[in-house]
Amino acid sequence: MLNAKAFANAAATVMAVWVLACALLSFLAPDLLFTVAQSWMHTINLESVKTTLNPNLGFLLWGLITATGLTWLTTYSFAKLYNRFTKK
Repeated sequence: MLNAKAFANAAATVMAVWVLACALLSFLAPDLLFTVAQSWMHTINLESVKTTLNPNLGFLLWGLITATGLTWLTTYSFAKLYNRFTKK
């Protein structure tokens, strides 16, 4: 049985680290970040959506909050359902 809160907290923490690392990388090495994203989308040309503006702190903070919150909610729900399904 999974502890849903602990599982959600762990997943949200990992997501927060990813978001912060991605934000930092977008400032320090935006071309590298773009190259990695392009390598994940093999036949899609991302050049047309590449921005020349760096996001501001408020924008990054909002992304951190929403990504972390959605990750917490998703993994908490996943763990609750997992526990319910394993009881049967």
